[in-house]
Amino acid sequence: MMVLCRLRILSILQKIRIFQFPRFKSFLILVFLLSNQIYASPILLANLEYSNPNLKSLREDVKENLKASRSRNDQYKLTSLEFYTYKVRKTDNFFTIMARTGMNLDTLSSVNNLSSPHDILTGQKLLIPNMRGIFSQKENQMDSDESRNEIAREFKIPSEKLIFDTQRSQWFVPGGELVGKEKMFFYGFAFAKPLLEGRLSSGFGKRNDPFTNKLTFHGGVDIAAPLGTPVYASADGSVSFQGKQGGYGNLIILKHELGYESRYGHLSKILVKNGDKIKKGELIGEVGSTGKSTGNHLHFEVRRFSKRERPVFRDHR
Repeated sequence: MMVLCRLRILSILQKIRIFQFPRFKSFLILVFLLSNQIYASPILLANLEYSNPNLKSLREDVKENLKASRSRNDQYKLTSLEFYTYKVRKTDNFFTIMARTGMNLDTLSSVNNLSSPHDILTGQKLLIPNMRGIFSQKENQMDSDESRNEIAREFKIPSEKLIFDTQRSQWFVPGGELVGKEKMFFYGFAFAKPLLEGRLSSGFGKRNDPFTNKLTFHGGVDIAAPLGTPVYASADGSVSFQGKQGGYGNLIILKHELGYESRYGHLSKILVKNGDKIKKGELIGEVGSTGKSTGNHLHFEVRRFSKRERPVFRDHR
């Protein structure tokens, strides 16, 4: 991934006094007017040992940028947004990586689009920014004054502190934090189990497809249960779709807050209609084997902004 480094380059140019030469000054002003992003490649973190010079540099930047993001100083007090890349080891977990790199839950999950602490897998490549913050989840973001000011008002911070990442087409908010409900989703407290009975017959992730026996990605969880077993809404929401849809068979899609949706597939009965407002724990359908199915079960999915996420439940209703 490529990242912004405009501010650091400007700072360096000012220090070496290149702007005292008129022809260089005119040329550079033109360059920055035409394109306000200059890119650099992510820096490799080979390990998370405190003796690692790259880790030391990262932690120092995080510390200094945290001070700057909390103050009323202008944007030049922040270093440019840079990313490090780290390959997860077998002994790592979300919280050890967070502590070693000086990150917080908000930053590590936002930058890597993690839906829960369990999304950390051996061999996975994580991006670690050199400052705490989050990417705004507003859709159709643009690098414009209007967009910048809108995000600044939302997070109640000076607009000059926002950084636009052209690779993601999103604004990075230094010092920004997830709202309380986002943390509830991350820790699994937002979703309840959609069945009161049943057994997990297929988990989230890679598996052998039961029809082709080839290794494929399974974007939800399958819960085996008898025909007609009641299916309950996993979280408050509204019905955005109900009916037949391809391999899902009879399907219900509930829209939730913050870009989340839940899907309930292979139903024998659908007990809601489009537009219905649904409360967590409300009866919405019954288990079946419609669509591409080998037996009675519920296929349950969680998505955020169309990206499938690992469902995480806590025992609550």
